[in-house]
Amino acid sequence: MFLRIFSALTGAALIHGCTTESPTPEGDKIDCAIGSGAEYSKVCTLEKAGNGEYLIHSPDGGFRRLMLLPQSGEFAAVDGADTLNMLSQDSAIAEFEIGGDRYRIPHRLVSAESQ
Repeated sequence: MFLRIFSALTGAALIHGCTTESPTPEGDKIDCAIGSGAEYSKVCTLEKAGNGEYLIHSPDGGFRRLMLLPQSGEFAAVDGADTLNMLSQDSAIAEFEIGGDRYRIPHRLVSAESQ
């Protein structure tokens, strides 16, 4: 009897855990184009993780971990198999690609004063 009740409660807890939504990440909305051929839209979130590290959250729940290199002011991928390729960078925006996804980050969001 105990085993049946325990199994039922465990199953209910697992089902509830699968349906709970993740909290919305905190940070600034940035332009991104997720997937091949996608157009840019302001649906990704840039979260400051500290020590020059940032997380970019995609609307599908995925994320990218980046580091702002103080020497060059460019971004580098911190982990993962995909490399970061700079597409363009001017005084206002850094644009880069990681694994087929493209991102635009305004420099004002990652300036030394905002860290």
